[in-house]
Amino acid sequence: MVKKQGVVGWLSTALRSGRSALVVAFGILACPMSRAVSLDSIVNLPAMGIPVINYTPETSWEFGAAAQGYFCLPGQQKTSIVQLDGAYTLKHQWYVNTLGTVYFGGRTPWQLQYRAGYNHRPTAFYGIGNQGTTGIGMLRSGLPFDLKRGYVDVQTRISVGGNWSVGPLFDFQHQHTGLPDSLTAHPTSTQWGLGIVAQYDTRDRVYYPTRGLFFKAALTHYERALGSSARITMLHIDLRQFVPLPYDFTWAWQFRSQCAMSAGDTPYPMLPGLGGQDGLRGINKSMFRDDLMMALQTELRIPIWTIFRATVFAGIGDVYDIHDWQWAVPKVSYGLGLRMSINRAKVNIRFDLARSNVDPRWDTANAYSFYLTATEAF
Repeated sequence: MVKKQGVVGWLSTALRSGRSALVVAFGILACPMSRAVSLDSIVNLPAMGIPVINYTPETSWEFGAAAQGYFCLPGQQKTSIVQLDGAYTLKHQWYVNTLGTVYFGGRTPWQLQYRAGYNHRPTAFYGIGNQGTTGIGMLRSGLPFDLKRGYVDVQTRISVGGNWSVGPLFDFQHQHTGLPDSLTAHPTSTQWGLGIVAQYDTRDRVYYPTRGLFFKAALTHYERALGSSARITMLHIDLRQFVPLPYDFTWAWQFRSQCAMSAGDTPYPMLPGLGGQDGLRGINKSMFRDDLMMALQTELRIPIWTIFRATVFAGIGDVYDIHDWQWAVPKVSYGLGLRMSINRAKVNIRFDLARSNVDPRWDTANAYSFYLTATEAF
């Protein structure tokens, strides 16, 4: 039986399990940070606080707040962002989170990207694979469980010319599901990972591009010698293109894939999921998980008036077992959206309404999903 523990106990256990890995990781990631930055030379954009309101079938209504700061460091035209946010849902889920992307100038430009947080998420287990609950005798609403998860992800990328940047990454995750061992591997797990990330970026702006190409590939290895519960290699691929059209229209598309390579003991929360507000909108991210996820989505972005734009989007994708490939009808999602620009960096408030073709016998299927956030899906 797994002993229940609070946030403090959880953090203490996690740090004891991998203190050496943390020292090694931050030693690697701190190497590019030797150049001092004068605060007087920073070009500031207005900081802002915004409400967080979201709705999906898996969370119900979500209410919270986010504080965001935007600025340009000397020698850089790209806008950096730092953010702190938190929210609570009507299904008694909550999270606190901080994230940021900072672009440094100088003779050798480089970037720092980080994300850290803790969440407590009562959710549901729908099985593993692209068939969802089919064949495993569960209720179509899934098997309820409480996911408690903390994470720290840090990446640094140094410009190597030709719009390419490459660098090391560090990832830490500690999660507790309480699910029985017969359903998933490692109901409680700690993962320490090191890896490498490469990025190619010709976008005209970061937060609402209208032209350019973006490619990012990250390879992370979690090793038991570092204190990890399971030996896993994760591969993430993200490819996007933004094409300007007449009358200030923009066509955008994204191909995204994630693969978890292990001996079949990947902890359930680390298995790639298909949906969510940044994936195939309108599909519950917890419903379809497996070793491999592949998804393609596209948007047509349409100017309306001054700071307002509309979007029409659609996507297709699925998850697969890399050890036992089984075909299923691909999952499809589609919807409409509205954008409102809120600052000079072209950061938008996003309103999206989406639905999917998931089997109508499931209680989350064909329900409309509403999203209200301050970031684009891609």
